[in-house]
Amino acid sequence: MPRLALFDLDDTLISSKDAFVAWVEEVVATQDAGGDARWFVDNEHIFWTGTPEDAFRGLVEHFGLAAEPAELLADYRERMVGLLKPYDGVLDGLEALRDAGWRIGIVTNGFGHFQNAKIDAVGLRAYVDVVCVSDVEGSWKPDSKIFQLASERAGAPLEGGWMVGDSLVSDIAGGNGVGMHTAWLPHGRVLAPDDPQPEHILKNTAEAFELILSRP
Repeated sequence: MPRLALFDLDDTLISSKDAFVAWVEEVVATQDAGGDARWFVDNEHIFWTGTPEDAFRGLVEHFGLAAEPAELLADYRERMVGLLKPYDGVLDGLEALRDAGWRIGIVTNGFGHFQNAKIDAVGLRAYVDVVCVSDVEGSWKPDSKIFQLASERAGAPLEGGWMVGDSLVSDIAGGNGVGMHTAWLPHGRVLAPDDPQPEHILKNTAEAFELILSRP
């Protein structure tokens, strides 16, 4: 029976944070505003934890931009996909997994149009067997339903499979909950004792492929 490897999308297969920094730098330069885009993204965590409206309102206020938050959000969604890139080793790693007989899926939280546009912009769809986007499926990680849907569509069981991602709650707790091996991309964060516990902590995404392929 084929084995299953599931991956988160943003900041797992593609560097969405780097793309956001690049977009902020473009906006700041265009409006001749001062400030450090990387510092803002690294320190204003509302982008990752708040609503889109909160995030872009914070952007306007921090840099003193002459734009409405809704206007910036629309520009971001249009421009973002052109700034995205897969992490080093991702395409080769996905191809190696497929050559080794693994079934591969992307399981991502987000809105269908936007997440699918990202996947297509960087050419990931040709390398995977299934894509499950929470908004489309009506189930958001860590809910088990979205993992089960990916398993059914890929024709491979969750048990003995892998979930790789950067979110401890969505990816690691979700994967642990359905009996998968889990590998976490911390991106500089430190694991706390009361956090969901990953089976493995990775240095980068390329390491995930080496890890999965090394297992019998």
